[in-house]
Amino acid sequence: MSHEIAYLSATDLIAAYRDGRLSPVEVTATLLARASKLQVSLNATTLIDADGALAKAQVAATRYRAGTARALEGVPVAIKEETAVAGWPRTIGSHLHDELPTANHPIVDRLLDAGAILHLQTTVPEFCVIGQTLSERYGVSRNPWNRAITPGGSSGGSGAVLAAGLAPLATGSDMAGSTRIPSALNGVYGYKPPFGRLASTPHEELFAFAVEGPLARSFDDLRLMQNVMQGPHPASYSGMPASPLPDDPPGLGGVRLALALPKNGIICPDNERNLRAAAAALEQAGAIVEEVTLDWDVGRISDVLIEAIFGLYFAEYLEGFSAAQKARATPYLRWLMDRYCGRRNAIMGAAILASEMHHEMVAKLWQRGMTALLCPTLLCSDLPADLEISEVREWSIAGHSVDSYLGWVWTTPFNLLSRTPALAVPTGLAANGVPTSMQIVGAPFCDEDVFRVGHHYARMGTVELYRNTFPSLPELG
Repeated sequence: MSHEIAYLSATDLIAAYRDGRLSPVEVTATLLARASKLQVSLNATTLIDADGALAKAQVAATRYRAGTARALEGVPVAIKEETAVAGWPRTIGSHLHDELPTANHPIVDRLLDAGAILHLQTTVPEFCVIGQTLSERYGVSRNPWNRAITPGGSSGGSGAVLAAGLAPLATGSDMAGSTRIPSALNGVYGYKPPFGRLASTPHEELFAFAVEGPLARSFDDLRLMQNVMQGPHPASYSGMPASPLPDDPPGLGGVRLALALPKNGIICPDNERNLRAAAAALEQAGAIVEEVTLDWDVGRISDVLIEAIFGLYFAEYLEGFSAAQKARATPYLRWLMDRYCGRRNAIMGAAILASEMHHEMVAKLWQRGMTALLCPTLLCSDLPADLEISEVREWSIAGHSVDSYLGWVWTTPFNLLSRTPALAVPTGLAANGVPTSMQIVGAPFCDEDVFRVGHHYARMGTVELYRNTFPSLPELG
């Protein structure tokens, strides 16, 4: 019964609460016990708030009995350590940052207002700057599907707790793929909304490359969570008016979709095979899929994006640390500081490149009547959990060497194009047992188009993850 509870979706939990088959207290206690048993081997959580969660579960149970349950009443949600929860420590995975927030992030307020139970805080790399999850402060987080492999980053702990059945929903944030990378490597759904769709952290409203976003094991749960979190918040001026995503969007008959792969052909065979199978499933659902070539050097795009991120946001903060403080940083952070902190005038270069990319997408996709772009989320699924990118500077993909930092991801273009929605969906497993993924990308602010395609892809049921196929978790017996 514990395993069955652990992998129930949020929508299934709500239905079971309403008809009395399960109680929020029973479910929360089960997930808390499971999280404690898996903490050492997965290292995916930084805090387990058992007392607070069980108290909220009692309140939720009372609300169900009274008929006053809210949209996420009694549903456990894991929160990324970077996302402020009042009273929970916020270190952003660093020995250089210690904070005890007195106010919640706007999306946390929205989750709490909907009745969610916050029971776990999840691991991040130092300052959330890499696509893995390891740090001097918290150590190495591991992938439940294959402990040798990274769960991704920077929302790696969130992806791992979903895969391990420790929560049905989790928060992420994404400035270079940090929601979609762990979604891909853990076989879950993850969404990078357009900047402004969710209210930003106060004082970060100008940092348009980065957004919060939901992760979930099921597509319906992802849509539910996104609908709860979106909209304005009094603490931030960047939240757009809510635009709820429909539960039953139109079908895909005659809908035109573009399929793009790296123009240099560098992608692992498993990732490409599963991507093409996902595109074929959408064709079976009635879509018309046409392969296109985008003249993008994603390695250059990633470099320009990170340069802009440091120039706009990180460099001023990091340069304020003393030499003694910097010595306590994880090696990859020191390497990134040396590489990017000295660069200036990065924002205009990023703006020019983003404009060029947008014009190419307009010409090749949107003006030609395409509804969405299908493309890889990642180019491989085998990056080690403990790889230190400052020491191992290259990684091999299909016999080709790429930058070990971001040369294996295809997420960064859609952070540079910050108003572009990008949804990561699972496509199957690679030979090493780690999931693979596809991105569904829409035109600026066209969230409904992306969710329409995702809805019908999920309904095809071609991927059996978390239905008939689960990670092996021997610690649970």
